[in-house]
Amino acid sequence: MFSALKRRIYLSLTLVVLLFGVSLVAVFAYFQTQEQRGIIIQTGDFEVEVFASFSGVVVDYNSPYYNRETGTLIVNAYDSLSSNYVGNLEISVEITAVVPARMRMKLQEQWTLTRTYLDQDPLYPIADVIEVVYNSNHGAGYYPFSLLKIPPTFTPIYDVDGYAYMSSIIPKGVTTTFDFIQSGDPYIVKNNEVFTETCFLYIDLMIDVVQANRFSEIWGIDPNFYN
Repeated sequence: MFSALKRRIYLSLTLVVLLFGVSLVAVFAYFQTQEQRGIIIQTGDFEVEVFASFSGVVVDYNSPYYNRETGTLIVNAYDSLSSNYVGNLEISVEITAVVPARMRMKLQEQWTLTRTYLDQDPLYPIADVIEVVYNSNHGAGYYPFSLLKIPPTFTPIYDVDGYAYMSSIIPKGVTTTFDFIQSGDPYIVKNNEVFTETCFLYIDLMIDVVQANRFSEIWGIDPNFYN
């Protein structure tokens, strides 16, 4: 999908992978030194490649849009001229399995609005007001309770545990691609003679892949979940 640097992750049968998680920091630092490539963890059971990009430029560990301390992707949610603008965001996942597999993913996002007051009295300054913004459910075409958009081909089963379960079994020996996020709507900020506002989105994506016939046992869900 992208011609730029790819980040490749190899999973065991029950390994949970945080795409932007701090658990991968040491692993990436090691393999970048040894291989001069992206994140690589190899077990031989599954191969997962996750691509997050802005206008086709893939975000890697050294990108200014990756926060190493928090392990999150930083997205500008208000300024269409910024390089990491939400409208230019794409995330996709590719999986190659050696056995039939099931996959679920959890998108964890925080929309943070910051209000800065102008022309303040230096003796009585007003601190920035920072608040977390919660979105309503925008229905079809959007990830639940988010301004991020999903393509028509992304049709998971959403559950109360916050995971999106891929509805079909991933066949063995075949690379299956899930186009996950394709753009997003900006958060409308306010700017006037009194204050200015900015809004940033912080994303953490968790992927969980298991052997297809063990999903109920490992995930602790009903054996008839997919029926």
